[in-house]
Amino acid sequence: MSQQTTTHGIIIVPVKTRYQLRKFIMFPWKIYKKDPNWVPPLISEQKKFFNKKKNPYLKHSEAQLFLAYRSQQVIGRISAHTNTRHNQFHHDRTGFIGFFECINSRRAAQALFNAAELWLKERGCDKIWGPENFSINDTVGLLIQGFDSAPVFEMTYNPKYYIRLFEESGFKKIQDLYAWRIDVKEKPPQKVIDVALLARTMPGLVVRKINMKHVYEEAEKIITIYNDAWKKNWGAVPLTPEESKKIIKDLLRVADPNYLFVAEINGQVVGTAICLPNMNEQLIHLNGRLLSPRTIRMMIRHKNKFKSCRVLIMGVLEEFRHFGIDSLMYYNLFLQAAKDGLEWGEMSWVLESNTVMNHVIAALGAERYKTYRIYERMIGS
Repeated sequence: MSQQTTTHGIIIVPVKTRYQLRKFIMFPWKIYKKDPNWVPPLISEQKKFFNKKKNPYLKHSEAQLFLAYRSQQVIGRISAHTNTRHNQFHHDRTGFIGFFECINSRRAAQALFNAAELWLKERGCDKIWGPENFSINDTVGLLIQGFDSAPVFEMTYNPKYYIRLFEESGFKKIQDLYAWRIDVKEKPPQKVIDVALLARTMPGLVVRKINMKHVYEEAEKIITIYNDAWKKNWGAVPLTPEESKKIIKDLLRVADPNYLFVAEINGQVVGTAICLPNMNEQLIHLNGRLLSPRTIRMMIRHKNKFKSCRVLIMGVLEEFRHFGIDSLMYYNLFLQAAKDGLEWGEMSWVLESNTVMNHVIAALGAERYKTYRIYERMIGS
């Protein structure tokens, strides 16, 4: 679909120009202007994300952005995108949608979904998954529970009525993602401490912070664990080398080295835990304006400016699970957070189908307080 379409007075326009791209990026400010829990994305980062030269995802897959207009006013947006890596890895023909924002109008939403479907159908897709912005390795999911608080760093947020817009347009649940909240002002349950301390006695096991003098070598190890430990998970897609480099670069911009751990057995890396400061505590006040690298570093150094953090990655190679290594890494993160005066942390996201990880997190005393959903719609249905 390369030309605009009109349905019930709603015009769907493919984004082709810089002017249209700016309209696409800025539209959420209309939806959330009175919502105190929305965290405006950094406008400069959004521009980079949609730039084919700067986003390695767009080197292996296609994407088309769409705007919905009514009476010459933007009333919605969506992306339709392929994921060559996903379809190669899972041997299917799935297309994806993301970056969905829309006024409370069923007709506007359906016009956007239908435009995305037509574009994906033209590229041989037989079903749609979403929202994914763009990949499972980026921000994903529609918030369906937990609207009473702001999201943490790199988690999505949306109005509650989006659930109805999706489901009335034929989308069905395919997977839920959980976010868990834990209070770090109190000690974890004694049984968790016991498992962690027992794991510490495992011959050859060392859980350590990454060596910042060799940070890129360490980061490569983390990416290797990430690709390996998650490869059997629902929807998993291994990162390309270019995507890995981008993620490493982005992580190092915001990470505190005290919250980056690797687990080794006899020198072999078998697990990793990555926890980031909840930058949204600051970003929520910036209205999408640029933060300089110097400002970011100052924010991270002054940890007392943060009350919370997000455990982004927690993974152990399959053959080394069930030894309590994950509990030991959680315990170390817990001790560091308490030392730095943080109040709470979020562990997210975790697949609902990952029963083992959900059990471990619940045993830590965490509360499942937000749920995100990925939907599916068959093309042509």
